Parts: sequence; C-alpha cells; structure tokens
Amino acid sequence: MAENFPARDEPSMARAEPLFGAEASARRDRPLSDRVRARARTMERGKRGILANTIRHVISDQGLDLAAGLAFYALLSMAPATLALVSMLGVIGEAKSTTEAVLGLASDLSTEAAEAIRPIVSELVSTPAAGLTLIVSLIIAIWSSSKYVGAFGRAANKAYSVQESRPLWKLKPMMLLITLVLLLLMGALGLLLVVSGPIAESLGRLVGLGPVAVMVWSIARWPVVIFFVMLMIALLYYATPNVKKAKFRWSSIGAFIALLTVVIVSLGFVVYINNFDNYNATYGAIGGVIVGFAWLWMVNLALIFGAELDAEIERRATSA
Repeated sequence: MAENFPARDEPSMARAEPLFGAEASARRDRPLSDRVRARARTMERGKRGILANTIRHVISDQGLDLAAGLAFYALLSMAPATLALVSMLGVIGEAKSTTEAVLGLASDLSTEAAEAIRPIVSELVSTPAAGLTLIVSLIIAIWSSSKYVGAFGRAANKAYSVQESRPLWKLKPMMLLITLVLLLLMGALGLLLVVSGPIAESLGRLVGLGPVAVMVWSIARWPVVIFFVMLMIALLYYATPNVKKAKFRWSSIGAFIALLTVVIVSLGFVVYINNFDNYNATYGAIGGVIVGFAWLWMVNLALIFGAELDAEIERRATSA
C-alpha cells in the first residue's frame, strides 16, 4: 500500500501568524479573549475550507458518476443476496415466516414493489431445490458484491489521489476477503431487521422470553443496526484504498457524516413514498425500481463524500 498520499495543489485557507516583529508583539499584547476569538475564527475558516475542498474534490473526481456505478453494482448484488438469505432459511424451515417479514418491510417502503416481488419469492420458497438455489445465489452474491467492493476501492483511491499499485495476486484475495466480511455483516444486519413482530414473539416464546423482553428487543436492536452499518462503512474506508493507515478505526468524521446522510436520505425517501408516490401513475410498476435506484445513488454519493472528507482531513494533518 502507499505509505502516504500526495497533497493536492490548493490555496492556503488561512495566513500563518507571525512569530517575530512588531506585528507579532501586537498580537501577543492583545487581551486573551481577543486572541481566543481570533483563533476560533481561524479554526472556523479552516473547517469551512475543508468542507469546500471536499465538495470540490467530489465534483472533480466525478463522484456523481462513481456513485451511479456503485449503485448499479449494489443493485446487482442485492437480488442474489436476498435469494441466498431466503434459501438459507428455507433449508432450516423458516422461510415462510421470514419471507412475510421481508415483504412486510418492503411494503412499508413501497407496496407496489413488495407485490411485484411476492410471486418470485413465494415460488423460491416453495421450490424443493432450496439447497442448490442457496449455493448458486451465494456464488452470484459474492461475485457481484466483490465488483462493488472493487469499484469502491477505485473511488477511494481517487479521493486520496493515489494509483492502484497492489499486485493482482494480493489485491483480488484482499477484496474477496472484504466482500465476505461485508456479506456476513449484511446477513447479520438483515436478521436484525427481520427478527421483529411475529417472528420476534415466536422466538421469544421459544426461548422463554415474555412480551416485555420482546418489546425491549424491538427498541434495542436499532442501536445495534447503526453499529453494524458504521462498522461496514469503516471497513470500506479502511481496507479498500491503496493507502497505508496506522490502525483500524470503527468510526471517523467522514463515516459519521456518511451514516447521518444515509439515515436522513432514507427517512426522506420513506416520507416521499408514503405521501408523494405519484411516480407510480407515470411509470407504473417500474417506478419503485427507479426510486430504489435513486436511493442507492444518493447513499453511495454520501459514502463517496465521507471518503473524500476523511482524505481531506488526513491530507491537512499530514501537511501540517
């Protein structure tokens, strides 16, 4: 991996304070409150400079186009991953209840989309070759997800202004390992989202938990969901770019901003779909797919922005 990354040619955001001479003496003679306020203004200009440069880098690095490509790879991997999850539950005999829960979650976002995929999922659950379907779906999910991870690595390299120099024999296994870890985290995340309502009540009765414990779980699972999402973002930011970092951090400013943006965008789409879903009258059943792809594009744009923000912060820390 690259030991460091080159700084971009940028104008200085704040003039350095003089160390000697009359001007420096005048600065030191100012009251402490004035000096504190001046330092605060300098820091504020620095923060605005970081944000402005990050936005400029997202545009110059073609972040909008990169987000569209990542959205396509994400959409490509979602179908086999969902089929693999349903097939896995079909092998252990829990596919029917879980399928209803998944369709219930989908209907909360888009009733038309849920009804469109219901026949496909129901046919999959009823097929006797669930084991074969599981194997095929897992292979396709791993392949398509690895394409997403590789594309994100190229986008992160642009953010850090580095070229990919890792040999193919090292890069491909690394990306495959990252993909497998992300798929495991996504599977755990999917189970956290699915195990709710009737399924949570059934599991609670099975292990001897009462309604109060089930209600506590329905609330407590959301911080766990947020933690898993943050962990996935941190893994992408740490492992995919060709930049050697000191240690793994499960959170960063860029990852936090990306997560916050993803949450806001997701809530906005839920509100839009539930109240302003006139797109169905124009586009019909494909309207749900269009809205879903637009959501994926915005989510990946948020991830690219977070990576660019982390790169800008590290760039300034390195050049300081």
